[in-house]
Amino acid sequence: MRDRVGQDCIHVPSGRFALYLALRHWFKPGDKVLLAPTNCEIVLFMVLAAGLTPVLAPVSWRDGNIDVPAVDWTGVSGVLTTHLYGQPDRIAELRQACARHGVTIIDDAAHAMLTTVDGRLAGTFGAAGVYSLAKHGRAMSGAYLTCADPADLRTLAQARDDLLVPGRQLAAVLRPVIRETIYRTGLVRPIWHALKRLGLMTWTGHRLPSREPELRAALAARGTGAAADAALLSALDYWLSIDQADWRMRHGPLVRRYQDSRFRVIDREREARLAGVRLLRDTPWAAEGVRHAEPQPLLRVPLVVEDRDAVVARLEQRGVVPGFIYDPPLHDYLDLVPAGPNPEAARWWTSHVLPVDPLRARRIAGLLAELEVRPAVPPPM
Repeated sequence: MRDRVGQDCIHVPSGRFALYLALRHWFKPGDKVLLAPTNCEIVLFMVLAAGLTPVLAPVSWRDGNIDVPAVDWTGVSGVLTTHLYGQPDRIAELRQACARHGVTIIDDAAHAMLTTVDGRLAGTFGAAGVYSLAKHGRAMSGAYLTCADPADLRTLAQARDDLLVPGRQLAAVLRPVIRETIYRTGLVRPIWHALKRLGLMTWTGHRLPSREPELRAALAARGTGAAADAALLSALDYWLSIDQADWRMRHGPLVRRYQDSRFRVIDREREARLAGVRLLRDTPWAAEGVRHAEPQPLLRVPLVVEDRDAVVARLEQRGVVPGFIYDPPLHDYLDLVPAGPNPEAARWWTSHVLPVDPLRARRIAGLLAELEVRPAVPPPM
């Protein structure tokens, strides 16, 4: 990973843990940190767990990323990049704005391990960068935190070690192996429906049920010191362990070897991802940001469709289970987070976006045509 990034890294169990470490290291309690309301809720929960104040950014309806010229930078100390689905943020504009306002960037490249901007890897444009093997590579665990200063990395590594917990190593390998088998053999449909029949799909919708009163109570009980930090993370386990219960488990040699093997998968799939992006960007459903940008080997290709949830239900009937849908926007998900400028753009994006695996591009494009899915009408300008 150091060779890929061009600077030193530390290994962490998950991208969310890497975000937590970076947020605690570079900001003071109460600092305001800007993030996109179109992002995964786990990013918001990590900002809250770190004792910071989330500020929701305006986003572009073209790609769901931060609309830099529309940001109100008043009082903002930090910003988390989005690189949603691997689409690069407007990183040159963002860096210039942050330099003017004295804002620190944490470059979250969890969706963007293969994304480059002007030949430079996403994740290297801030004080720290975060990469996730749970997404690219489908390892379901493992991440890297990078920064330029070795002294910072040593401090971050110690903070990581203080918060790691033991866990089941064999299960951490078997789960992704089984998932990869399902992915490659096309058994998604029978397994998906079996889980539903057995009642193992514990919640519906696109976001985790917020349980906001309990969340507020857990945050209000925050103490001070390392022991209090660990206790708070345990108290917030429901919100912090979405789809990754072992997010701060200490990884042994077996898990690390498995994660190392997934780098070969990432590299092997690069050209296939690019081919899928090129195919989908020429369809009538492609989001404007994908249609007009240079093709990148994206994690997911955002299409925008009318009646998105009905389309998802019909795709599920045919064995395609879309993921990475972050709806509603975060300001409609939690009352404790006020909306930022132009919230309607985020609402339009989250209610219409259909993220498609570029490795399944041909099949899904065929299904959308067969189902006569209508592309979404752009919002009023």
